[in-house]
Amino acid sequence: MIDWRRGSWTGSLNRWVRREVREHMSSNAAAKRSRYSFPLRVLRLFFAGRSFGQFVAIYFILDVLMLLAELVVTRFYPMRLPAWTFSHEGFDIKGLLTNVAGYLITAQVGALAVIAIAIGLVTLIAQREGSRSDVQLYYHESLAFEVVASSVALLAVLCAQLLWPLQFLLHRLGEGSDVQLFKLALVAVHIAWLLLNLSGLAHFISTTFGFVQQSTREELRERYIANVVMPDEMSQRLRLHLYGTAGSGLVVVEEGENSPSILFGFDFGTFDHIELEQTFARPKALHDVRMAWVRWALRRWWARCQAQTNGKPARRIGGLGHDKPTLVFTPRLDAALRGKIGWCRRRGGVPLDNLERLVLRRSFRFR
Repeated sequence: MIDWRRGSWTGSLNRWVRREVREHMSSNAAAKRSRYSFPLRVLRLFFAGRSFGQFVAIYFILDVLMLLAELVVTRFYPMRLPAWTFSHEGFDIKGLLTNVAGYLITAQVGALAVIAIAIGLVTLIAQREGSRSDVQLYYHESLAFEVVASSVALLAVLCAQLLWPLQFLLHRLGEGSDVQLFKLALVAVHIAWLLLNLSGLAHFISTTFGFVQQSTREELRERYIANVVMPDEMSQRLRLHLYGTAGSGLVVVEEGENSPSILFGFDFGTFDHIELEQTFARPKALHDVRMAWVRWALRRWWARCQAQTNGKPARRIGGLGHDKPTLVFTPRLDAALRGKIGWCRRRGGVPLDNLERLVLRRSFRFR
């Protein structure tokens, strides 16, 4: 029986797999030799997989939260605002903030110029050698796209914040104050973001210089296989295996008692009832299943089945169902679903009630 607690309190299939793969890779000697260093893992945590829009959206949410903090503090706790953050004669903090923004913009533009030159150089080298896969490997390992996206996003944010548009709107509405504490906090975020971008640039340049050497390319390939290809391949295989075999241990019965058939990822035969149906206007795929929730709903359903029959065997049905009530969840992992799909079907037993249907709908995560 699978211990779904390893998938957190929801029994998430994906979390279970990630935990299992992570533990395996941490004990694999070959994978440990090629594992990303801790600083690189931190950089990848910040950069990897993020786009320009995501960086801007994260900053916008942070800006709105800072705006709300300014609104609350200035309205209810004005005496707690530090006096040194007001502009006064001899200390123009507003001018200082503008100057700092200019310096940050200059530094970020210079970093983008270096990235553009390096990418062009590597592309020319790879084209001469006719190795498209090496170029893709270089982009992945150097974080080229992500560093560029983050740098352009910071540049856009710095240019927009020269006017502090949200803070200006707050003041036009008669809220806020002349205190510069919250703008200083956002400037600190800008500086930290620039330092992260420069760290990403340092990693990018280091990878670029190493990429021109054949021995370093081989190391990059090994690192990519150990940190990306192997975990992805293991995760995919393990997800499919777990999902396909999950039904055998979800409903536990005593020896000699009847047991239901619970099947995942099968779509065969004709079933008496469709318990869950959904219309997919756009193609979606099953991404994750919260198995702990599924187990609770199915055990509840099976207890009601037993109560109805008083523990006696159900009528014999030909074929795969034979003498067992059967529930089939037809979606396959990562397979596109379109149109009207009846994805939970029942043969025998009692119908699911509204609570069980609700829990099962929330357990299957489509995207």
